Amino acid sequence: MALHALLMAAAFAQSNTSWEAGVATSYVRGGGFDGPGVAAHYLWTPSDYFALGPMVDVAYLSSGLRAVNGAPASYAFTSTFAGGLVELRLPLRLVEPYAGLALGYVAATLQRSVNTQCWLSSGFGGVLTAGGRAAVSDHLTLGLRGSARPPAFEQNCAAVFGPAAFDFPMLFALSSTLDYRW
Repeated sequence: MALHALLMAAAFAQSNTSWEAGVATSYVRGGGFDGPGVAAHYLWTPSDYFALGPMVDVAYLSSGLRAVNGAPASYAFTSTFAGGLVELRLPLRLVEPYAGLALGYVAATLQRSVNTQCWLSSGFGGVLTAGGRAAVSDHLTLGLRGSARPPAFEQNCAAVFGPAAFDFPMLFALSSTLDYRW
């Protein structure tokens, strides 16, 4: 109980920072799928230790597959997450490590499906993030971030013999970040 009270006091302690906007460019991989990604957030920071606000994370993923019938197959989709982010931070002298949790909606949009029997559905999802950033000026920070999230709400496969099936992987992203604070 004492730890809970300490975290609440730290979250709402006075700070010099009020707002933050940031972008992250990433390489995203999950199972046999990979591709580029980009994320953006706009956070209110009531203290140096706590921030919250909206975020969007978009990844374009594709994979070459081999069907049971021996024919080539491929599947490509865009996975978009939009939701609310809560971030806990530990401001140290040179670097600021942080961890975040976001909950919201994942939209899986089909881009290409050749000789496949599965598809992805949209719905509720979440993102876990962890990283570190360092100040390069009074307002700008640069950093690295890792994140994990599902690519869609669920996977559906038709039970037919021949077309390719694919796994429903967790997406992992390694990102470079740029944040502006005021």
